[in-house]
Amino acid sequence: MSWQSSLRTALKTWVAYKGRFTLTSLGIVIGISAVIALVSAGSGAKRKLDDRLLSVGKNLIIIRPGSRPEAGGIADLTPLKREDADTIRRDMGPMLLGVAPTQATLRTASTTTRNWSTAVVGSTADMEHVCDWHVQHGSFLRDEDIKNAAAVCVLGHTVRKKLYPEKANPVGELIRIDRLPLKVIGVLGEKGRNPIGADQDDQIFLPITTLQRKLAGANHVAMILASARTEEEIDQAKGAITRLMRQQRHLRASDADNFDVTSVREQAEMAQVLTRTMHWLIGGVAGISLLVGGIGIMNIMLVSVKERTAEIGLRMAVGARSRDVLLQFLTEAIVLALVGGIVGILLGIGGAFGLSVVGNWPFVLSPTVIAVDFAVCAGIGIFFGIYPAWKAARLNPIEALNRQ
Repeated sequence: MSWQSSLRTALKTWVAYKGRFTLTSLGIVIGISAVIALVSAGSGAKRKLDDRLLSVGKNLIIIRPGSRPEAGGIADLTPLKREDADTIRRDMGPMLLGVAPTQATLRTASTTTRNWSTAVVGSTADMEHVCDWHVQHGSFLRDEDIKNAAAVCVLGHTVRKKLYPEKANPVGELIRIDRLPLKVIGVLGEKGRNPIGADQDDQIFLPITTLQRKLAGANHVAMILASARTEEEIDQAKGAITRLMRQQRHLRASDADNFDVTSVREQAEMAQVLTRTMHWLIGGVAGISLLVGGIGIMNIMLVSVKERTAEIGLRMAVGARSRDVLLQFLTEAIVLALVGGIVGILLGIGGAFGLSVVGNWPFVLSPTVIAVDFAVCAGIGIFFGIYPAWKAARLNPIEALNRQ
């Protein structure tokens, strides 16, 4: 008996017992669809997070006052100063693309006709390169603007749309932040949201000296942003910055850091750990579902062998060999698993697309995952179908006919 004949017989059997076989394959359907949908969702969410991290600046290093929470509490919150950024820039210039001290405040920007509450960020000319900003119109802040505390500003894409909805290039216009008049010297290209969902384009940049002297009235900075020249130099740059900051603050070897140095890449690595953990959990749940489905296949095939004992005896009496019977029932088990797998794949693809729409992340579908799932279904059919098939092949034809 050829495998083509076994396949045709298996399909006829499926049609004849479609209700029973459909219920039996539900475990396979659920397991496969869950794997595809959730793995796709995890990959899409990770890609969205990666894109947002890249938009912030993939080589970005962040220096903040205070240290990370530990068992002994938090180190003192000695504020950062512009002098700290100047020291890092002076001593580590060849290793870094730029160093930008930043201070931010929430204020209302207004034109003669419109108002908009937004983040006002004071920084330096290096901010353009450190955070990879693209200037769409005009120019970014210059060193002269910082030195002279110039009354100039650069608008983010969202701020431009809110203040000048009908004017794509408002360079040269005047806006007010509180009572401070500022001349618009540049407009930034669109960047989108950062990893925590905040709109990066909803910002106005002005010289940090202007913000400190004319708006905030403080000399400290909220954080210092630096960018390593290459991804391979991030860890080396972090270590050098840490040593320099400890030296700058006269910390002894036994003293805890009263500052914190992190990188965007660390956040990306944390996202990868979370994604891998989720994939393992998905695999465990799907594995249990597939195991239940496989046991169901074995059970229904054993029932089928018992119900079709007379048929098996008749086939063997007219010349069918044991291996022909084995092949027939094994094929039926494989077809049962594969049909469930195909339905599960289709449902999984639909579920993955639906989750991407609801979660607003890219629709990512891995052909490798689909191929592996299909192979797993075939393996389940073989593994859980071999015993019922072997049992059918071992039947004595005379005894089988006598049971009719």
